Amino acid sequence: MPTARIETHHETPHEKRLIARLQAGESEAMGMLFDLHVDRVYAFARHLIGNREDAEEIVSEAFLRAFQRAYGFRGECTFRGWLFGITRNLCIDRMRQPRLLLLEPEEIERRTDGGRAAAQMETTLLVREALAQLPEEQRLVLTLCDVEEWDAREVAALMERSLPAAKSLLYRARRALRTLLTDAWREEEETHHAM
Repeated sequence: MPTARIETHHETPHEKRLIARLQAGESEAMGMLFDLHVDRVYAFARHLIGNREDAEEIVSEAFLRAFQRAYGFRGECTFRGWLFGITRNLCIDRMRQPRLLLLEPEEIERRTDGGRAAAQMETTLLVREALAQLPEEQRLVLTLCDVEEWDAREVAALMERSLPAAKSLLYRARRALRTLLTDAWREEEETHHAM
């Protein structure tokens, strides 16, 4: 018995035509699909990676791979889901490579308003560090649901899980992140009081 497709995002007729044109080798369709999806793919990669330069490289590579493999796209999921899956895999590969925690140059430039900016920067770093401590699947489900605002059904389809399993994973990920952040803030507060 075939399984039902579990998704809430559907391609528009326009997007379906673009996909068909891409599969037929039309370069104009490639550019239009790129324009349609690049901002969301970049935001997704940036949230997973936390670094602008790496995210930009991953987005370029993701679109290159998608366009090279377009003939193999069978529509079993949405094009967006397929593209996000490619991006996710590239992000996972990149995260497995050793790297330094870097602050974005624009973040440093924005941080010129004294204590409030420093506190924001510390919070951003704590959240990034806490996210980095979570297992890959928990980071992914948090990014998709809480940052990208995907529906749990879309996440379940992308992660090839049942809807209850995806919701359970999201619940555990949120709880784990909250625990890590609570512990980090408690340690930070104790350090400030000890001074």
